[in-house]
Amino acid sequence: MGLDYYSLYKLRNTSTIAVTSHKPRSKSKPSVSLVIKNVRLLNNYFVALLESMAFLTKKGKDFFDFKITCRAVYNGSHRIEEIKSLIIKLSLTMNNFRLSTNKNPVELLSKYEINKLIDASPTVVDLSDGRQRDIATQKILGQQTSCVFELQYPKREIFIANTLSEAANYVGVSVDTITKHLDYDTADSGERYVVINNHKVKRVCVF
Repeated sequence: MGLDYYSLYKLRNTSTIAVTSHKPRSKSKPSVSLVIKNVRLLNNYFVALLESMAFLTKKGKDFFDFKITCRAVYNGSHRIEEIKSLIIKLSLTMNNFRLSTNKNPVELLSKYEINKLIDASPTVVDLSDGRQRDIATQKILGQQTSCVFELQYPKREIFIANTLSEAANYVGVSVDTITKHLDYDTADSGERYVVINNHKVKRVCVF
């Protein structure tokens, strides 16, 4: 499953994915870190890609645990205190904790606890424009938005903005103004564009 135009734009113009080189320390070898900052990208693409591969080492067990954790965070289940505690407990059994050279005590999760993580109830619902809504309160979670903004100028030129502030700046209004228009005018309608200062603007989901 490939990335759509808007998702590729987000990747190319932000640090959503970063590759960092690390110098060797003492007797260790140089290493490289792959950092992915968007849980939708992790869950919908990265995990899906790795699931199609066969693991020949203990990393397969680490991936299984990572997949469970990623899904819990994607669904917002980690916001439940009991689930959060289980995720932390699981993290202390992964990677270096799983090596035979590890001398620290490791408390493995029981089958019951693993199933509890897998079956954890979601606390959020994804909206079609990239936002998330809290299931209990029905409030939008402002920090959990995964989108870009498409702006269409009067002469039909199209511009893509990565952030609300960038979109507001091009339209010539405040962030509060563009937010109110997008959140109110498209809340319960099929029309995703709003018109602000003769510009058509819409929020587009990515990943």
